[in-house]
Amino acid sequence: MHSIRFKIISVSIAAILVSILSLGLIGIYTVQLQSNRNAVEKLDLMSENAGKTLDAYLNSLQQSVEMALHLANDSTETLNPDIVAKAAESPEQMKHLDNFLAEHASLIQHSYRSIANNTSGVETYYYCINADLGSSEHGFFYSKVGRENYEEQPPLNSDDLDPNDLEHTTWYYSPIAHGGPIWIGPYRAHYLNEVWTVSYVTPVYKDHILLGVLGMDILFDTMIKQISDIKVYETGYVFLLDSNGYVLYHPNFEMGTLPSDVDAALDETLLQQKSSGDQLIRYRAADGREKQIAFTTLSNGMKLAISVPVDEINASQYQLLRTFALVTIVILVLFLTTITLVMNRITKPLLSLAAASQRLADGDYDAVLEYTGDDEVGVLTNSFKQMRYRMRFYIDDLNSKAYQDALTGIKNKAAFLVMEDRLNQAIREGTEGKMPQFAIVVFDCNQLKEINDVHGHIQGDIYLRTAALAICRVYAHSPVFRIGGDEFCALLQDVDYQDREHLFKKFDTLCTEINAMSAHPWEKADLSKGMAVFDSAVHHSVDDVLQAADALMYEEKKSHRH
Repeated sequence: MHSIRFKIISVSIAAILVSILSLGLIGIYTVQLQSNRNAVEKLDLMSENAGKTLDAYLNSLQQSVEMALHLANDSTETLNPDIVAKAAESPEQMKHLDNFLAEHASLIQHSYRSIANNTSGVETYYYCINADLGSSEHGFFYSKVGRENYEEQPPLNSDDLDPNDLEHTTWYYSPIAHGGPIWIGPYRAHYLNEVWTVSYVTPVYKDHILLGVLGMDILFDTMIKQISDIKVYETGYVFLLDSNGYVLYHPNFEMGTLPSDVDAALDETLLQQKSSGDQLIRYRAADGREKQIAFTTLSNGMKLAISVPVDEINASQYQLLRTFALVTIVILVLFLTTITLVMNRITKPLLSLAAASQRLADGDYDAVLEYTGDDEVGVLTNSFKQMRYRMRFYIDDLNSKAYQDALTGIKNKAAFLVMEDRLNQAIREGTEGKMPQFAIVVFDCNQLKEINDVHGHIQGDIYLRTAALAICRVYAHSPVFRIGGDEFCALLQDVDYQDREHLFKKFDTLCTEINAMSAHPWEKADLSKGMAVFDSAVHHSVDDVLQAADALMYEEKKSHRH
């Protein structure tokens, strides 16, 4: 028969082991989930930012060519299609057509040079006129490859281009086959000594008659320089794929390599998606390391991808687990070495500690530990309290992130729904004269779409944060929520509820002050608002009050438009 001492020791050891193992598993699982989410969000953000950098570069080129196309179309308004049709029949008509084409090319050439000088990264710009039309005009071709400034080169003659040699003449025949503007490349440009080139080209038509092809080129190496120096953790890197999944740039593989040749675990079908989004994509690389990948699609159809070794992503997680293991070992050693010496003294606090451990394993953090001795049991108890505090802090931190809007830092829609449930419960349980008193103010950002469209989403984010800050400054004693893309609301109770009319007017005054000091549209606070007060005779739920405030907000929004 085992003694009470033995039973207590056995039960105590078992309780401590179970609780520590439970906490360890919960901690490992929680940390792993959070680490994976953070890794996906971080890599996705990095790929999006790198993609935006290249897209800004590419979009500038695209806009420049389309501007030149607009000028070209305007200059063909006086061209009579009959002249083109009869040019081969009459030397006079051919001369007239040649004169028109020369004047047409000269007009575009003058404007195109100014456009090219104001477009970052452009190495060449050209207009190759269809040689089947006139007898002498071929357009123009300017290049600054290997030069400081653009210098005129012999014009590109479409008669010299072989439609079967698309490897070199794709810049001319692909936009014609496509019937409109198109990105080409990278390809070896025969007119640039076989340099890898990326082009944005467009055909120019007059009444379905091909006049020629307009285009601008950037060197592929210039694109690569935009991303090759991006630092991703310690050894991560950025690479580019074409729209078919072939490697265009990779620090370790040649152009034209299939993703499956980079590593058999990479799914080419997956890489055909627009972006990796919130997917956790990992694979075993050729060097034996597990890696994580995120990717996005550029405006020219290329895929920009980021690959990072998983062990670098999880470095902080591994350190945390090692620390946790060390703390666990220390706690066990202290417990096992002291319990045999002071059993009678520690029986009561040990049982209390075991009970608290079990409650903690069940998710209850409120167990009271009253033992305050300075012996080993006290150390163990204090260590357990600290460990419990840290675990509670980590879990509370996770919960707070679940109810916080990542952009503005205020409460999100999920937090609003929790508040709504509590108030609705109070409304259902309330009696006449004892109903909750509250009001809801709904806000809507008036110019968000215009700011996003004209100035970009980064400025749009600034605009939203300014709006949230203005609301929080006025309603400093009330919870403020972001309940939609450009919609916010404040729940007024207690002092803010009593002062609601004054605060409602004060918000307009604050917005006026902010707008007076703002130099740019995205720095302003331009919001429509509406406030509704809960009335138990009219409203049956929080949503009724919210809808009433929303309706008043839209009335104000309409008055602003007029």
